Amino acid sequence: MASHSGDVSESTGFIAEGYARRLIPDAQLGGAHRVFFIVAGSLCGLPGYVLAAQVVNGMGLHRALYAFVAGGLLSGLLGALSAYSGARTRMNLAMLADEAFGLIGGRIVKTVIALSLIGWVGVILSVLGATAGAAIHSIYAVTFDSAWIGVIAAIAVTAITLRGVTGLEHIGMLIAPLLLALIAWTLYKGCNTPAATVSVPGNLGFGAAVSAVVGEYVVGIVIQPDYGRFVRRPAGAGVAAGLALGVAFPLILALAAIPTFKCGAHDLIAVMVGVGVGLPALVLLVLGAWIDASACLYSGSLSLTNQVKRFQLPWVTAISAAVGAAIAILHAEQIFMPFLALLGVAFPPVAAVNILHTLRSLRTEVTAQPPSLRPVALLAWAVGSLTGYLTSHEYFDVTGIASIDSVLVTAAIWLAGTALTRRAPAVA
Repeated sequence: MASHSGDVSESTGFIAEGYARRLIPDAQLGGAHRVFFIVAGSLCGLPGYVLAAQVVNGMGLHRALYAFVAGGLLSGLLGALSAYSGARTRMNLAMLADEAFGLIGGRIVKTVIALSLIGWVGVILSVLGATAGAAIHSIYAVTFDSAWIGVIAAIAVTAITLRGVTGLEHIGMLIAPLLLALIAWTLYKGCNTPAATVSVPGNLGFGAAVSAVVGEYVVGIVIQPDYGRFVRRPAGAGVAAGLALGVAFPLILALAAIPTFKCGAHDLIAVMVGVGVGLPALVLLVLGAWIDASACLYSGSLSLTNQVKRFQLPWVTAISAAVGAAIAILHAEQIFMPFLALLGVAFPPVAAVNILHTLRSLRTEVTAQPPSLRPVALLAWAVGSLTGYLTSHEYFDVTGIASIDSVLVTAAIWLAGTALTRRAPAVA
């Protein structure tokens, strides 16, 4: 194993190289609780509250609860396997991509991942600026330019990202109890707005609702190896991610949906502002966006640092955050969103290939250097991504859930292709 003498330990609160190109050494391994808090904290943001409102208003409370549980269980299974692959290999997502797709194929995958994640940072900052600005105006009758809020948020996101998984873990430990306390208080206070009425359920299908739940955190599922690699016991990393997504995720959605449905609001934050907890709701909103954007920035910067050898992680992180802030200031997400949606269908197949390759490597000898290309992996990724795109646009479906369809097709092609080419050498 290569020497790590030039790295600054994450336990010191600052990351230099961040092990973007190296295996995690024994000294950096810790407990699985960090994975749980990072994932659970990332789930406590505005996208989850909006999703909960859309699902519960689209199909009613009882059916929505079933959809939350089904989507959470599917997410938990994928997340557990993804985190396990990182802990088992001690590799981040970029390194796993090289192993699973080959060096040339991995470069393509890492570029797609980096573009998507940094783009999402810009979208999160823009949404945070607009939502926080509206909340401040509603509570204090003061107007703030959303662009400046986005810039300030970008600086805060960069600061926590430079602390690595430790910084993400600390925010997660703070936001989860705060959310539970605020929801309990909101349920106790009830709806104070006379005009609030119970929503009339729409015609949202069960499969579409489950797909939306899985899709809401599919990016987080794919990047689990970036956090799981710091866990000493691979099974513990899998259990932590599985519990966060399989249990905490549906619970968070249910707790957000109940007051939203009863008060006929668009999201949980609006309900909290209505019952007089505007400032704590604003803090919750900021913390949720903070950890979500930081997680995307961390993994996106790791992917870029893995490829750009001359720069260390802090510089790549700062530059990536600046790009995200520029997207937010220029409101470029309005143009960037279709591009991000297109890239988003490529994420579940990437996770599937990485997981399958890791599980297979447990039974086979691992070479010191990955081949230049693994054609079967690239084919499985391409066809799986195409399947995700077609099923999300309702051209056809297998299970009725686009994310699961893409994973199943990817797995089938990878397994069949690997079986057929098992005795054939990889492209050198």
